[in-house]
Amino acid sequence: MDIKEYIESGILEAYALGALTEKERGEVDANVALYPELADELSAIEGAMQHFVEATAQDPPAYVQENIWDAIQQQSTVNETATAPRIIPLNSTDGTNNINWQRAAILIALVGSMVVNFILWSQRNNAHDEQLALQQNIDSLKKQQQNLALQVEHFNKLNEMTADTAMQTIVMQSMVKGHPMAATIYWSKGNGDAYLTANSLPMPPAGMQYQMWVIQDGKPVSMGVLPNKIVDNTTMQKLAMNVKTGQAFAISLEKEGGNPTPTQVYVLGKVSS
Repeated sequence: MDIKEYIESGILEAYALGALTEKERGEVDANVALYPELADELSAIEGAMQHFVEATAQDPPAYVQENIWDAIQQQSTVNETATAPRIIPLNSTDGTNNINWQRAAILIALVGSMVVNFILWSQRNNAHDEQLALQQNIDSLKKQQQNLALQVEHFNKLNEMTADTAMQTIVMQSMVKGHPMAATIYWSKGNGDAYLTANSLPMPPAGMQYQMWVIQDGKPVSMGVLPNKIVDNTTMQKLAMNVKTGQAFAISLEKEGGNPTPTQVYVLGKVSS
């Protein structure tokens, strides 16, 4: 059984109001006996109804009490003379200023139940919102932790590379006038490994992508396109192509997927001899 769905169906309120058939009441009794959560909920509903009725109760007008007493007296007289009992309604025959207090009490209790359900619903929504806010904070902390781990990895890699005497650091400067940009290549000529850090490159427009080049014997040779995450200067990208010769490195902006030759060179850095 889905306890939450059963509670939200309203059957416990109907049970407390006496609005169920004998069969339905029997089913509720069995479920309440079987599931402590339902017993607690039913107890809370009945308590809330009782509290609401007591808080809003008013003494009936004197004429209503008189009508009730007259009806009882009439019922007693009829019972003495009639062969079969007959129910005398509390309402007077003229239909004026008479109230069925039993129905009124049920109506009040029902309104109280609706108020209680609304309060419980609001509390559940508030708890859900708090849970969402907590999850967002956890996600934010996880992201910060991941970024910190990347920075530590980046720092350790830089330390490792700068300690390697065969590693060259090649700073690529902006080739676009009025737009300062920079990127750095860490290149080991001995084993051909190259690492790239984008120090200051704008995010490529939609449908565009950065492409890496090495200048060998005066000709640009593609080293492949770069993922957009390289724009984040906390990320160091190991370039796939093994490069053991070259006079310069460059990055150009190309259509997505790359181009056979560079179109617009953004940054370029020469290799020191």
